[in-house]
Amino acid sequence: MEEVKKDKSLIDEIKLYEKKAKEIEQRAKEKYMEQVSDIKQKLGKASEEASIKAKEVIDTVGTYVKDNPQKAAVIGFSVGLGLGLALGWFFKKK
Repeated sequence: MEEVKKDKSLIDEIKLYEKKAKEIEQRAKEKYMEQVSDIKQKLGKASEEASIKAKEVIDTVGTYVKDNPQKAAVIGFSVGLGLGLALGWFFKKK
């Protein structure tokens, strides 16, 4: 009779631990979803800010090119030449 009580007590204890484990799992899932949501919001905000900055840079470059077409052409040529030489040197080394 006493063994039956011990078995029942053990089963009740196991059920209690199972319930606690499920509660912990649920809290962990909720915390994870909150963090994922926060990350998504932060990435969205950063993406929006980067887009705005890129548009500002493009507008500034466009204005500069319209105001100074010859300087812009020389700068573009210089940058292209520099990149070409750097890439050629880099790939020649390999």
